Amino acid sequence: MNKIKYGLKNVHYAVITNTAGVISFATPVRVPGAVNLSLSSTGEKVDFYADDSAYFRTNTNSGYEGDLEIAIVPDSFKIDVLGETIDANGAQIENSNVIPKDFALMFEFSGDVNATRHVMYNVNAARPNIEGSTKTGTLEPKTEVLKITASPAIDTGNVKAKLKPTDTGYDTFYSAVYLEDAVINTLATSSSTMSKAAASDLTIDATSTDEANAVKDVKFNGVSIGGANMSYAGVDATINSAYIAALNVATYTITVEFVKGNAVTYLLTVTA
Repeated sequence: MNKIKYGLKNVHYAVITNTAGVISFATPVRVPGAVNLSLSSTGEKVDFYADDSAYFRTNTNSGYEGDLEIAIVPDSFKIDVLGETIDANGAQIENSNVIPKDFALMFEFSGDVNATRHVMYNVNAARPNIEGSTKTGTLEPKTEVLKITASPAIDTGNVKAKLKPTDTGYDTFYSAVYLEDAVINTLATSSSTMSKAAASDLTIDATSTDEANAVKDVKFNGVSIGGANMSYAGVDATINSAYIAALNVATYTITVEFVKGNAVTYLLTVTA
């Protein structure tokens, strides 16, 4: 039984895109240097009186609000979420006209004996303060604090979810935002080595919790290889030997995307 939680770790954010009311999440991005997360529940107590008594009582769930403390808020977060931009000279610009984006927040605690992973679906963050002090005889590291609000998701009303190691979706938790009754895709093996001189077709063997699922795209180091270089049967993708033979000697990250559920990542090392 848990008595305390400590050691905030594996903090990730996934930017939300709202297209005509259809919500989607970007691939989660890790936030290094997480220090502390402190959240309080928000909502209102509702009392309705009738027949000279409390006829109905309930409490509304508006989510949570509080602080996320980080060693240094990474530039990626400031660009992706807070809307800062990079100009032609490489300067990072903060502009008052930009509206910050909402995002999903994912995390876990070292002190949780159940190793539970958490996701909050609809989070908004305010800009961190700027603080600093002159150097003294004692080194006191400064941290940055994001004021955050976690609200119910606009499409489902879900506020948060948590998964234990025995739950489906736990192993792929940080590769895609977990959704209620989500389709989960997994690999039979995650890497292989192949020689250019003796290249053969490479089949990436995957399984899915949705029997009707199918491959949508295959990317090498983030770039789609195109349909002419691959074929697929259900959730198994096959890359043509000619495409592999033309690659440079290197290790490639192959990302297989599906019509439903999380993408999977496969490492291919190509030798001479």
